[in-house]
Amino acid sequence: MANNNKVNDETQTNETSTVPIQGKTTYQLSTGLIIAAGYANKLRRVALVSLGNSVPKDVIIRDISEINKKLFDELIIKNKIDKLDVIRLTVKLVYDPENKKLELGEYKIIRYIPEEKCTNVPQEDLLRLKEENEKLKGEMNTLKEKLKELEQMLSSA
Repeated sequence: MANNNKVNDETQTNETSTVPIQGKTTYQLSTGLIIAAGYANKLRRVALVSLGNSVPKDVIIRDISEINKKLFDELIIKNKIDKLDVIRLTVKLVYDPENKKLELGEYKIIRYIPEEKCTNVPQEDLLRLKEENEKLKGEMNTLKEKLKELEQMLSSA
């Protein structure tokens, strides 16, 4: 009887396994609020903790370093994020067990700006933007009137 229980336990573990036998698995990781300078370390730590049971650690370390290089270009070069800016990084990773490779899927970078930077807009910039806004509103109204005229012409024809 003891042998039957052992066989049943092994069957149950195989049925409830979370690692797929075939195909790729997608994971979503989030760093939480961090200073931009520490994103690489935080993403590596989050990946090791989150993926450690289903992806080999050497694969995580190898591929997260490549992903961090791609994200560095996005953060610093394209978005001009300062190293002391507060960000939240959310990435989707795709794990291919056949090739033993983690690949970067979609990602989202949210940059948090302190209130002081938001309220310190020069008055001349605000006035210029208000004037530009009024000008654009006038152009929109003109285009709406022309559109109504065209609709009337088409309906009468």
